[in-house]
Amino acid sequence: MLFAVPSLALAAPALDDGIDAYQQGDFEKSASIFTPLADQGDATAQYLLSCQMINGAGMAADQDAGWQMLDHAAQNGNMDAQILQAKRLEAMQGSLGDIHTLYENAARQGSAQASMWLALDHLQNDRKDKAREQLDNAWAAGDPRAATMIATRFTTDPEQRQEWLRKAAEHGESHAAAYLATDFEKSDDRARAMGWCAVASGLPGHEANIDWEKIGNAIAKNCAHLDADMEPQARAENRKQVDVFLKDFFASYQQWQPWRPCVISDGQ
Repeated sequence: MLFAVPSLALAAPALDDGIDAYQQGDFEKSASIFTPLADQGDATAQYLLSCQMINGAGMAADQDAGWQMLDHAAQNGNMDAQILQAKRLEAMQGSLGDIHTLYENAARQGSAQASMWLALDHLQNDRKDKAREQLDNAWAAGDPRAATMIATRFTTDPEQRQEWLRKAAEHGESHAAAYLATDFEKSDDRARAMGWCAVASGLPGHEANIDWEKIGNAIAKNCAHLDADMEPQARAENRKQVDVFLKDFFASYQQWQPWRPCVISDGQ
């Protein structure tokens, strides 16, 4: 036991080196680092090594061994491995109980993706209180889709609805912006209706810079009908208000990074 402490102390720097190599696409190097760590039971190394084995990145592809390694990672508590294993079981029409367990374990570790799955399952089975709890968890973990669902499924107050939708839209949830565009069109608030319509139609990609030309084209193509009946001077003034709205919106815009398998975020 005395010899175990220094070996564990060395594991974290080695894992970081492996992750750096993995992110840079040096998969042969990352595999050489992950393999001994995976043998020692490191769940992150097992997960990323399984991704390389399944996809043949830096080594010959070995699906069976890769999925077996992924199973080890899931059993050792890696939440991304648990989600990927759950999705595989879903595709194979596996045990619903096993799928639930995998998502529940990942959700307890703070996985927004797992909480969203559980929320949808609870809604489909009319367990609204449990669904709301999981949506709150998913929102706290950074998934703006949860805020959209809270707004449309659980709020009755119009101001609360708009607040939840606004927060979702500010994190890149285009469906929330579309709901807001419809709400403000009904209230005859032309500037905000057009602004939200432009956001819903022209949001930049999750990893892209704001493209004002794209947003302008979205207004012309998808949103111009909202003030088409205005006199030219009133329309020009309305468009100025839309410009102000969009600049204010994008001043606080924070892009959401959806969950993707076999990806390590910069913050991990």
